[in-house]
Amino acid sequence: MENSGQTPSGNPDAVSQALPRPKRGDLIEITIDDWGDKGRGIGRYGNMVVMTDRGVPGDRVDVCVTSRKRRHLLGSIVQVLTPSPHRVEPRCKHFGVCGGCRLQDLAYEQQLADKARHVREQLHRVGKFENLPEIPIIGCDPHYRYRNKMEFSFGGTAGHNLKLGLHPRNNYRDAFHLDECWLTHEAVAEVVNAICAFLSSGSEEPYDPVMHTGFLRFVVIRIGVNTNEMLVNVVTADRPWPRAEEFGPFLQTECPQITTALWTVNGSRANIAAGDVRGIWFGPGHLTERLGPFEFEIAPLGFFQTNTRQAERLFAQVIEWAVPEAGEEVLDLYSGAGAISLFLSQRAGKVTGVEVHEESVAAAERNADRNGITNCEFVAADVLKYVQARASDSVLFPGLVVDPPRAGLHPKAIKTILAVSPPRIVYVSCNPAALARDLELLTTSYNLSKIVAVDMFPHTPHVEAVALIEKREN
Repeated sequence: MENSGQTPSGNPDAVSQALPRPKRGDLIEITIDDWGDKGRGIGRYGNMVVMTDRGVPGDRVDVCVTSRKRRHLLGSIVQVLTPSPHRVEPRCKHFGVCGGCRLQDLAYEQQLADKARHVREQLHRVGKFENLPEIPIIGCDPHYRYRNKMEFSFGGTAGHNLKLGLHPRNNYRDAFHLDECWLTHEAVAEVVNAICAFLSSGSEEPYDPVMHTGFLRFVVIRIGVNTNEMLVNVVTADRPWPRAEEFGPFLQTECPQITTALWTVNGSRANIAAGDVRGIWFGPGHLTERLGPFEFEIAPLGFFQTNTRQAERLFAQVIEWAVPEAGEEVLDLYSGAGAISLFLSQRAGKVTGVEVHEESVAAAERNADRNGITNCEFVAADVLKYVQARASDSVLFPGLVVDPPRAGLHPKAIKTILAVSPPRIVYVSCNPAALARDLELLTTSYNLSKIVAVDMFPHTPHVEAVALIEKREN
């Protein structure tokens, strides 16, 4: 990072010592050098790291210090003195208020370059990998209108002050009224506004996640990008809803683009868009979507890749690396609803998917039957226990695919995988830091052959990666 702040020239140590340590409320001038995992700007003031609420790399800015920690400062940008050459005009009118899309004012080409660099830096810093080549990144085209699922929250108060939209930055207790969202289909904002208009005419209170009062919690909207279907799921607290019978016919009349709508009840204090389905107003109660050559049935609360088009590109990369020779057997760990397994089935002789959640396994089996796939077997089991049980088998899997949760692989799972010793492993990760940590352990017996970053969520700090490691010859 660049040493910023107006300081004397000469020895860097002398420069650092020449700068007084800022205190809360002080105004300092820095250059934004990078952005962090939450999209915050990162710069330096002498030898102090400064993290700001926003900012584009290359901006020269005035920052008001809001908090002073032992090793870094937190601050809020007061004004941009010299804008970065990578700065662009945000497309969404809610940018700056909304808690999402933190990178929308950064040119997309630079987002891709930064994300690929961040994956490389995590491999170097966390995984201790040296002499890494430049890491290619698969960009998202188009990089707007890519999300097939959005969760909207209620805020304000009952009646005409009711709001339905997204959370403001750093405020998960309230919501702002949504006029538009460039991440998903334009029809979604129309549906959100129609729902809010209906509910604003009644007395239903928005749910308060702190006080645990109120009734209206979430509206979840799913889009079939390739089927033109739309699912709307209204999530409320667990109590009677006198106007429920009116709501379904209203949606069906006012929003003909909706193909199914349902009511889900969350009676817990957990502030999540999940619960038990109370009723289906109309339609089948689920969504269908096509991904590549396959059609999937998606339950209202089931997991499915949020970016349909990028998922197809990611899965194609997995197939290429996991099954270089047609007809081989592949083990797919953390297989979820079976999407990767079905894609692997096109080239593999047999695919065994392992997933601990029984509902996901049942969905995977239905998806295989729906598509006439006969060479996939799905097992409901703890991944660690399953791999340990297979470790003593005389027949080993030539290919192994792992797509673990954000926390990565359990250390015992890594130890067992090393004992099983498949010739190659394809690791799909949504957390480059966890990937780097796990690869450091796995490459005691393997070589890191290839790695590619995949931008599943443009305009956000998130990035996925796919790595191929191959058994080292003794």
